[in-house]
Amino acid sequence: MFELIIGILTHTPVWVWVLFVFLISRGIKARKPATVALEKLAIIPAIFLIWDIYDLLMYRQLNVTNSALWIAGILAGAALGYVMIKHARVVRAPQPRSIYRQADYSALPFMMLAFLVKYVLGVMNSLSPETLLQPAMSAFAIVSGGLFAGVFMGKFVRYVGAYLTGLPQQEG
Repeated sequence: MFELIIGILTHTPVWVWVLFVFLISRGIKARKPATVALEKLAIIPAIFLIWDIYDLLMYRQLNVTNSALWIAGILAGAALGYVMIKHARVVRAPQPRSIYRQADYSALPFMMLAFLVKYVLGVMNSLSPETLLQPAMSAFAIVSGGLFAGVFMGKFVRYVGAYLTGLPQQEG
């Protein structure tokens, strides 16, 4: 078992480890209130969206069922992401294309969970591609990928909304 784990870790592409470190650093930064440019806030949603679209195109059949599963995951995740920070204080900052946001303690755990799920699915695909072709596993991969990408997209939509209105977006 130990040899299997070492083999998996040593055969993981370097870009995966770079992404892992980058996500940790962004997640830690998100734990502090900050003024952040919208372009920087778009990076994490873009990473997960691009990664997910790549996985869909490379490992799944693009058909109505899979597209519907993915869209359902994206929409559910976007709603969840938006609601998660709906009550957070977010205001337009004086800096160009920037907002001031409260600390986001959900960013790091969600990034790590999304990374872990995608990593495990990637390892499973390498070791046993037929496993991920089974309907239930395929559906899980599609929906979970959409869900995680959607969470970060929903948060980004919330931030853009605060920027566009120029007013605090706080309820309660």
